[in-house]
Amino acid sequence: MFPVKRGRALGVLFAAFGIHFFAGVLMYGTGIIHLSLLDAFHRDDATTSVVGSLFVNLMCITGPLATYFTDRWGCRVTVLIGGILLVVGLVMSSFVNSLWLLLVTNGIISGVGNGLAVLPCPVAVGYVFRDHSGLAMGITTSGVGIGMLVSGPLIQYLLDTYGLSGTYLMSAAIVSHVIPCGMLLKTPPKKNLTLAATKHRVEFFKTYIKLVKAPSFMFVLVGSILWNIAYAVNMIHLPNFVVQNGSSRSEASFLFTVIGVGSILSRLIMGLATGPKGLDPLLLNFGLTALMGAVIVTFPLYVTYPTGPMIFATLYGIYSGGLLVFTVPLCLEFVGMQHLNSAVGLWFLLLGLGSLVGPPLAGLVFDLTGSFDYSYIFSGLFALTASACSLFASIWRKPEKETVTTRKEHEFSVAAENGFVAVQSHEAHMMKEQSENLISNNV
Repeated sequence: MFPVKRGRALGVLFAAFGIHFFAGVLMYGTGIIHLSLLDAFHRDDATTSVVGSLFVNLMCITGPLATYFTDRWGCRVTVLIGGILLVVGLVMSSFVNSLWLLLVTNGIISGVGNGLAVLPCPVAVGYVFRDHSGLAMGITTSGVGIGMLVSGPLIQYLLDTYGLSGTYLMSAAIVSHVIPCGMLLKTPPKKNLTLAATKHRVEFFKTYIKLVKAPSFMFVLVGSILWNIAYAVNMIHLPNFVVQNGSSRSEASFLFTVIGVGSILSRLIMGLATGPKGLDPLLLNFGLTALMGAVIVTFPLYVTYPTGPMIFATLYGIYSGGLLVFTVPLCLEFVGMQHLNSAVGLWFLLLGLGSLVGPPLAGLVFDLTGSFDYSYIFSGLFALTASACSLFASIWRKPEKETVTTRKEHEFSVAAENGFVAVQSHEAHMMKEQSENLISNNV
């Protein structure tokens, strides 16, 4: 059952899918642009990779900021602010001729804008698809996979046709479409869905303290840091790695298309698998991260073979694509609906910390050794360690899942469908108390 009218819920799903698509086009073109930045500025790999790394990572690191904006002004206003910053940063990037200025325009301004545009999407989807959050997240994040399909060839075409400056300008035009998509992210009224923290800002910070005291949830978050280190290394350095081992730039850019196909399939399948009475998302998270780590750590053994990069791209897309699908289902299980916004923000913050470390570290290892082999071995080991974190999370997990959807929440959903909400203060208190008890039971 939808907490809002079916048409509005589908509109939210369509909008979130669109935002992920345009963001995916830009994010997965970062590795192709990285090669052009190396040619344009002639700096070492570690320094140059900071531009793309900042852009990708700040999307996640802005999680708490996006959470605060969403709590205060709602999903639509947050996406509007993010879309404007994203476009402004890319337009400014087309006019600068310094790598350090690009760190500000493309890395920081566009990176923060990207985060504010993307991060309200899982929150909005979680609100309107509570019983089918896994499938809804699978459809939503498959937009990133489709964006990945076109990003490599598209960005390479723009670079060949318009150069680096023109590519930034055209990219701004492409991703400006997140703004009208964001206007469709209409969810039930904030004051009836969020914590009493909307009245007392200090509760905003207390919520995060409660979240980090849940051991099972924290192990999942630590695992997300580790696998995202490996994920970010591939996003930035995969084209350079395969080019150095005999592939052309067009072949390198096509790898992201192959990864995109596998990613779409993975996200949709994982979304279906984690539906009501479906497979355990924590178990699936363990399996995918373990397989992802195995594929990455062995890649240097077959990267020089003609079909090696294609095999890697196919397997990597399948095993890595579905990991983001588990964000909302695991957050709902471990912390409950009322803490969903804060939990998603914290999740993406820690994802960003992982991806912030990954590319510069891999670039530094390359500068010291002259090869990406060790970078891929280390990043694969990080992903394997992330799979172990999922096992540790199960130790503190409750033996039986407890849902925070009560009869009062059901009555709220019915009222929201009819266009009005009347939640009494004691009802809101009961929902908050149930959610806090759920977190404390995981401590």
